[in-house]
Amino acid sequence: MDYEITSLQGSAKEIIDRILTATRSQVLIPPKLQGHDLQIPKPPDDGLYIGLFSSGSTDHPKCIWNSLERLQLNARNSADAFEIQPHHFLLMMAAPWHVAGFTWLLMAEYLECEYLFITTIKGDHKLWLQTVQDLNADYLLTVPQVLRTLYDEHWFADTVVFGGDPIQAGEFEKLSPHCRWMIQGYGQTEAGGLIAAHKRKSSLIPAKYEHHCMGRSIAGVNVRCEGEPEKQSPIYIRSESAYTDQEYRSGDLGFMDPSGRIYVTGRE
Repeated sequence: MDYEITSLQGSAKEIIDRILTATRSQVLIPPKLQGHDLQIPKPPDDGLYIGLFSSGSTDHPKCIWNSLERLQLNARNSADAFEIQPHHFLLMMAAPWHVAGFTWLLMAEYLECEYLFITTIKGDHKLWLQTVQDLNADYLLTVPQVLRTLYDEHWFADTVVFGGDPIQAGEFEKLSPHCRWMIQGYGQTEAGGLIAAHKRKSSLIPAKYEHHCMGRSIAGVNVRCEGEPEKQSPIYIRSESAYTDQEYRSGDLGFMDPSGRIYVTGRE
């Protein structure tokens, strides 16, 4: 076999340490896929590659090989997009085997931030709440499924970063009491992580379509879309951190405003 299956035992810190010290390409198989007859392609042989599975939201999950070098590039560019500095304390609640959580871990390791990563398991709402209440993090990085269990609770983090799934109309208002700033990120496994980010002050009244707004492309990424608010079109991505050097069709639909912000409204 041309790769190793990364053990997901232990903490997220232990998982990322295994990756960073590995001498062979690694594949991270989500727990829900373990034991299935997976079609894992052979990784390229020109360096250390990481196999991450796409979410499978519209099709069967597939393993996408990307170089560790490109994933680390995306992590560095993500830190710049989120304006995270080494002195910030990060609380991350996500799955380390998906591209968002994985690149957030790489980002924290690159910056040498103090951080805590909680691997989210359905039903752990009490743990999520207790942790976010106790730690007073500078940044909370998580996914909408976690946030939705916390909206009605008492907690605060200076900046909340979320992505992985789109939020719904009205969710900005539910999140606003819990932070000063919120950042909605748009990423894909194929892109090696983050594609675009939209930062907004929590006290502002959301504009029309803003819950669809993913902001502008981060460094090294070009997004192309010819859609309009009333007529969405396919979104095309070209990224220095993507699994391919070529522009690819993302599978998402949306439009861009005159300032270059991308809005993702659905799937093809």
